[in-house]
This record gives sequence, C-alpha cells and structure tokens, in this order.
Amino acid sequence: MTCKKAFAIVGVAATLLAFAGPARSEPDQTSALEDIYVLRSIRERHPASAGWCVPSRTGFEPFPADAERFFSFWSVRARPEDGKVVDAGQGRVAELRACFGPTDDRARQNFYAEVRLGAITFRGSGECLALRVDFPETGLFPVRCQLVLSGLPAPFVGGLLTTNTMTSGAPFGGDTEPAGYTQASIATIRLWRARSGR
Repeated sequence: MTCKKAFAIVGVAATLLAFAGPARSEPDQTSALEDIYVLRSIRERHPASAGWCVPSRTGFEPFPADAERFFSFWSVRARPEDGKVVDAGQGRVAELRACFGPTDDRARQNFYAEVRLGAITFRGSGECLALRVDFPETGLFPVRCQLVLSGLPAPFVGGLLTTNTMTSGAPFGGDTEPAGYTQASIATIRLWRARSGR
C-alpha cells in the first residue's frame, strides 16, 4: 500500500469518527421530556364513597351500580433481549380510583380516574372500549382504555395512560375466570415535561 493510500484511509476514518463522536456523547434530549411507566393493574375490593363518583367530578353520569372501582398498580420485570414480561407483580407502586359511566354505544364506557404514582398525584378523563366478547375463549372480554392526564405537578404538563385489559367472570384479583390470563390490565403511563424555554 502506498503512503498516499494509507493517508487517504486514515483521513476517511478520522472524518467518520469526527461525525460519529459528538452524536454518541450528546445526551438524549427526547428522554428528558417524558417519564414512561409500564405497570400491571389489579382490581381490589374497596368500599365506595358516597358523593365521590358524581358528575361534578367526572363530567358524566356514573353507572347506577359498581361505578366506583379501585385498582392497585404493580411494577413488572421484562427480559431485556425481547421485552417479554416474566413477572407482572414485582411490587406495588401506584393506585387508581376510578369512576365509570355509560355512553350511547354499549361497548364504550366513560372513564374518569385519580392516580397516585409514587409521590405524585394526577387525574385523567377518557374512555374504555370492549373489543371482543368471549375472546380468546368463553368468559373473557378484552378491553382497551385511555385517559388524557392532567393536574400533574411541575415540571409535568400532561400525559397519557393507555391499557390493554382483560376482564372475566372474576371481578376482583389478578386471576381470570377461566384461569390462565393476566387480569386486569397492562398499562402504559407517559408523563410529559415542558421543553426548556417554553
């Protein structure tokens, strides 16, 4: 190899490193703008409070019975190589108090909740939608829910809670009826901060 070719290769390598270096050393600005949680919810027995699940709080008429519900949230452990959840009950980290009410669409419910996650509290308004009946087997009802979050402390400006939910003949606890599925939800919570300077 001639000296001229060797210097050319070194020059190209140096140029590539110069472009690659700063991109790796800069902090990820996107991650600084949000906190992301993946949690598992379990519905628990909890006495309803008269006057809590009311339109003045929720913005809708609640169901006449079983409108107020209480859920604990649990951290999960996933395999780093593929994200598969291997433990959906690591530790209790949050709780959610909810109110549900009917809509004109029987499969759709109004959904209001107040959440305590660690040291912070916030609320959310949204809906739940029953996706199928007796799926993946008789007695099971997959549902998806979403809440637009508000009332967060600074520096958060808002957020979103979504769920992938399995309901069954077992109204409480983490085991479905028929057994074998995770009840009630695998939820994702995203909390967003204001960008600096805005």
